[in-house]
Amino acid sequence: MLNWRDNLKTCLMMAGVEGKPTTFLFCDTQIINEQMVEDINNVLNSGDVPALYKNEDYEGIFNVGKSECLRKNIPLNKMNMFGCYLNRVKQNIHILLAFSPLGEIFRTRLRKFPSLVNCCTIDWFTEWPEEALMNVAKGVIADSDLNLGDDENLCVDMFKIMHQSVEKKSKKYLDELRRRNYVTPTSYLELLKSYKSVLVERKKYFGDAKRRLERGLEVLYEAAIEVANLREMLEKKGPELKKTQIEVEKTKQIIERESVEANEIKVVVSAEEIEASKQEAEVSKIKGDADADLAVALPALENAVKKVNQIDVGDFYVLKGVNTPTMTVVSCFQVVCFMLLKGQKPKKPNDPKKIQYDPEGWFDLAKLNLLSDPKKFLSDMINYDKDNIPDALISRIKPMMDSEDLSEKKVASASGALVAVRIWILAMITYHEVLKIVNPKRAIAAEMGAKLAIVQSNLAEKQAKVREINAKLGKL
Repeated sequence: MLNWRDNLKTCLMMAGVEGKPTTFLFCDTQIINEQMVEDINNVLNSGDVPALYKNEDYEGIFNVGKSECLRKNIPLNKMNMFGCYLNRVKQNIHILLAFSPLGEIFRTRLRKFPSLVNCCTIDWFTEWPEEALMNVAKGVIADSDLNLGDDENLCVDMFKIMHQSVEKKSKKYLDELRRRNYVTPTSYLELLKSYKSVLVERKKYFGDAKRRLERGLEVLYEAAIEVANLREMLEKKGPELKKTQIEVEKTKQIIERESVEANEIKVVVSAEEIEASKQEAEVSKIKGDADADLAVALPALENAVKKVNQIDVGDFYVLKGVNTPTMTVVSCFQVVCFMLLKGQKPKKPNDPKKIQYDPEGWFDLAKLNLLSDPKKFLSDMINYDKDNIPDALISRIKPMMDSEDLSEKKVASASGALVAVRIWILAMITYHEVLKIVNPKRAIAAEMGAKLAIVQSNLAEKQAKVREINAKLGKL
């Protein structure tokens, strides 16, 4: 509605302010709100629409009105100036209304807005002459490019006859029943439009059907030629086909024989796979148990190596300078001599004082062979052959490590370096005890692994044979 009011105001100001003769053409198909018809009614009646102009519009209106008042010697006031403006609007505006008389809406508007009758000159456009009907039909056909050819004139006559026949029936309908049926030019245009749309649709439909039929006939023709060629080829290759059938029969027998052999081998292979899986599971279980048992001793061993690496070599030089060692020091080095100085025996001291604290000379033997080179001593402990410790050696040193002289407390009070040595000895004993359990399991696992390898080798040969047969069958 805002656009409608703006357009209407523009037309009125063109006629009133600018003084231009203006034609305002309005069709009933443009009506979207009855307020539009009321505005037209007001313009027809008075040349004005209430609340149409804004404050800024009055400047131009009053300028025109003022000049008109001065020209006509009328007192200058707003009412006179606006009245002169309305007179200019009425002189220059020409409103053309195109309404259809069909239906109740037209009669209702005439009752509600009387200026449509009182302030208008009504021209009733009813029947078109025969020549007009034919010319319009020819124009529509030419513009639409319907390609009617020789049938164009016949179609034009048909449109004219159809429209005129309805007009005649409408008159008879009015005479007999006193009810009016309006046949307008719009009805004729709708007839032409309907014919055009139906014609285009049916042309497309039959054109598609024709193309499908032509394509189908082409395909059938090509298929007939192909069938004839195939029949000719079959007649020529009949002997070859019989020979091929014989070969196929022989190949079929070979395939059946090979398939039976392959199935038999597959049964054996399946059984051996199950057995191999069981043996592999047993080997894995035994090996896992051995690794689990060995894992118990490994932390203690790693801790012992760590402690040995942390020994200060200077502590061994201090021990080397000790002349009167305690019984704990002597006992500790006696165990170390048993482990690192295999087969070497100490010399009993002749000095009565030494006999008191080292009656067999183990400390002197350690000072001579171990403490003389502390770095080599540490290296020997780190690289000790822990996997091949004799049982007799363990049996000999284990009771000694349980004695009071080699308790953790006494060893710690004797020397900080000997604490790490004690941890190393205990770790070697623990590792040996674990190996006594682990090594038999390892031996069993190795033996079963060797058997498993043989089974897997035989199984692989049979699987290869099955694949060979399947490949041969695939080629056949």
